[in-house]
Amino acid sequence: MGNISLIIPAAGVGKRFSNNIKKQFYEFDNQPIIYWTIKRLFESYNFNELIIGVNDEDISYIEEILKNLSLNNVLVKYAKGGKERVHTVLNCVNTAGCDYVAVHDSIRPFVGDETIKNVINKGFETSAAICGIPVRDTMKKCDDDKILSTIPRDNMFLAHTPQVFKRDILIKALNNALENNIIVTDEASACEYMGIPVSMVLSNYENIKVTYTEDIDLINLIKNKFF
Repeated sequence: MGNISLIIPAAGVGKRFSNNIKKQFYEFDNQPIIYWTIKRLFESYNFNELIIGVNDEDISYIEEILKNLSLNNVLVKYAKGGKERVHTVLNCVNTAGCDYVAVHDSIRPFVGDETIKNVINKGFETSAAICGIPVRDTMKKCDDDKILSTIPRDNMFLAHTPQVFKRDILIKALNNALENNIIVTDEASACEYMGIPVSMVLSNYENIKVTYTEDIDLINLIKNKFF
């Protein structure tokens, strides 16, 4: 087993959610989503340190949020938020002091205990692992409102977080993506581009990414199962 840093990129604006508030700071049960996300992760695993990628103007607010969490004297670090997620995550990984890192979206507050433990163990075993769920629905490729083709859903997964990597591997992969102007929407895709094998373990279906205001209804349905 290795030592592991938990990385939470929290510098996004989240315009698809609201123009008035960053979605990671939207409150339910009197606490912002990022509070519940961090609480959920530390209830399930003893991470060695917490690194939050954040814009300077939000650090004081994050510090107030963390005061309400019992993190058992876990070392907390802040990394500068970047233009895109990949820049923020790279800043966080460069700040990490552990051999492994787990990157988790700030707006996924319902990741399950088994998901967290399984993806971390697989990451320790293989050096690169993510969690995800099999695609249930028929998939269509479209051009505007016209269907171009049906995509076979066999072996198709929706990628979730946490995503766990050996630190030096992820640094190389993210730098390589930036140097080659490769658009990466998650950390695994940077590794895939370099030909680094990435393992997949099952996630839980409640591990939703809060993206739209309509997702608030789902939050209220799911929250009592976890908190």
